Amino acid sequence: MRVIVVGGGAGGTIVANRLSRLLSDNVDRGELEIVVLDKSEYHYYQPGYLFVALGEEEPEHFIRKERELLDENIKFFHGDQGEVVKIMAAENKLQTKDGRIWDYDYIVLALGSIPYLDAIPGLKEGSYSFYTMEDAIKLRDAINDFRSGKVVVGVSSLPYKCPVAQYEILFALHDLFIKEKKDAKFEYFFPLKGTHQHPAVSPVGERWMVEKGIKIISPFNVTRVDPDKKVIYSKENIEIKYDMLIVIPPHISPRVVRDSGLADMWVPTDPYTLKSLKYDNMYLLGDITDIHGVPKAGSVAEYQASVVAKNIASRIKKSGTVYKYDGSAFCFIMHSMDEAGYLYMAYTKPPVISLPSKYAKWMKMLYNELYWGMSAKAEI
Repeated sequence: MRVIVVGGGAGGTIVANRLSRLLSDNVDRGELEIVVLDKSEYHYYQPGYLFVALGEEEPEHFIRKERELLDENIKFFHGDQGEVVKIMAAENKLQTKDGRIWDYDYIVLALGSIPYLDAIPGLKEGSYSFYTMEDAIKLRDAINDFRSGKVVVGVSSLPYKCPVAQYEILFALHDLFIKEKKDAKFEYFFPLKGTHQHPAVSPVGERWMVEKGIKIISPFNVTRVDPDKKVIYSKENIEIKYDMLIVIPPHISPRVVRDSGLADMWVPTDPYTLKSLKYDNMYLLGDITDIHGVPKAGSVAEYQASVVAKNIASRIKKSGTVYKYDGSAFCFIMHSMDEAGYLYMAYTKPPVISLPSKYAKWMKMLYNELYWGMSAKAEI
């Protein structure tokens, strides 16, 4: 029997390690093979990109070899051997770039989402973001070079990875430039009325922006960016001039999802069992799902990984127990360079946002360190 996990990010790594613990006897007896497939040899801790952009940490601080994070009885393939190019779900098969056809009994898709700046003309050339390590480094350099002018931060479209990323870079950078005595004015735009898509979160973000003197422009749906004139345009016929533009880019599903006919964008998923609505032996977690009301965030993938692992283990052991995800999501929110708050929500619990504190910022930084030895290795 074989379980294949496609994707070696946070969700894929955690679910593989949890399966390894739950089914260790099956693996030891040679009855089960757990395989992780990923294009990259390396594991990137994506929440760390923010701290690279802000100059608080070096890039290498948030990179490890994936093999070092996985239990030794998990097989890991990367490069052409690990890049999945097609999933033949009806046949319980997939193909990797090297041409190998893999059979599986269960498959877990933990492929994440992809920032797609080309969706908006001029966005790639005229703006900064921090959704890849390369882009975070470019933003860090731009922040260091900035002297004065208007900084515009906004969200291009929904959905996007990390539901409060725009708040974090906006508030942290606002505070950083005050500390560095840089003459900067800040403006913020969002595609819906308000500052956030969740009605319980939006007024909190608005209050913090008003307190900091940040101008809010919403709704503002980006149509194009002119990098030469340094102007961003919207379908509402509003134009915003800028000296520095930081935009949360559009996000799409990985190409293999669309090429395999699994979905046009996000894969239909049972919101509780996290099983595919079409294929009985396919489970999904993290950004790739179409679950309404659940943000695309690393904490969500971590919560979901536990449920997926327990459901697959239950089926292999024939225990009959079905485990359910409760919609949990947790995010820290930088309020300044020194303080943070946090947000927690679930299906039956509206978002709760804490007051900013230095303690919460310390906890956020601490988790960046604990992630490698605890979360990724499924020790908690």
